[in-house]
Amino acid sequence: MYAIRVGLSAPAGTAEPAEPAVRSALSALLRMAGARLEHARFRSSPGELSGVCFLAAGSLLEAEHLLGHACRVLTVPFGPLADWRLERCEADPWIALGLHEAPAGN
Repeated sequence: MYAIRVGLSAPAGTAEPAEPAVRSALSALLRMAGARLEHARFRSSPGELSGVCFLAAGSLLEAEHLLGHACRVLTVPFGPLADWRLERCEADPWIALGLHEAPAGN
């Protein structure tokens, strides 16, 4: 399983997306591509959606590629996130390396 950070932005005045709808759309797109969205956590604010997605895929590079492609599909002109722009889609090195927890004994 691979942790991938995503960040999307939208022009000012754009409504915040419904997180369950984004999660559902990403899950369906990834399933069609042969990957699986195991878990996703999103934070939204006006004009911004960021999150971490945990994907089951063949490799880290494949997970990044497939999630990036799925996000771009959502942002096509008549997609659920039309007018949004993919700003980031990359592996989270802290999670990948197990550095998200404080060292024991300190």
